[in-house]
Amino acid sequence: MPQEKYDPQEQRRRAVEAAPPQTSDSQNALLENARRFQEESARLKAEQDAREQHQRDRQRAHEELARREDDAVRAKIFMRYLQAEEQAARAKAQAEVPPAPPSPAYRNEQLEAELEAGRRALAKHRGERVASAEKETGKDSSPAVPGFKP
Repeated sequence: MPQEKYDPQEQRRRAVEAAPPQTSDSQNALLENARRFQEESARLKAEQDAREQHQRDRQRAHEELARREDDAVRAKIFMRYLQAEEQAARAKAQAEVPPAPPSPAYRNEQLEAELEAGRRALAKHRGERVASAEKETGKDSSPAVPGFKP
C-alpha cells in the first residue's frame, strides 16, 4: 500500500472515481427538460383524472335522480293499481248484495205513476175509438173498452 500512496496515476484514478461526475450544460438542460416534462405530465394526468372523476360523479347523480323519479312513478302507478283493485272489490261486494226493496212510499208513487200512465193511454185510446165509433154509428160507445170504469 505504501506504493499506492505515491503512485500518481492511481491517486488520480481514485480521485476521479470518488468525485461526482461532472455533466455538461447540454446534459443539465436535458435532465431539467425531462424533469419539467414529467411534472407537466403528472399535472395533466391529475387534471384529466379530476375531470373524469367529476364526470363520473355527475353521471352518478343523474342516474340517482332518474332512479328516484322512476321509483316515484312506479309508486304512483302502484297506488293507482291498488285503488283500482279496491274499487273493483267494492263494486263486486255491492253487486253481490241484492238491493233493498224500495220503500212503501216509493212503491206507491211508482204504482200511481204507472196507473196514471195507463189511464192516459186508455183515455186516449178510448177517445180515438169513441170518435171513430161516433163517426160510424153516430152514438156514444163508452163501454167499448172492457174492464175500464171511468
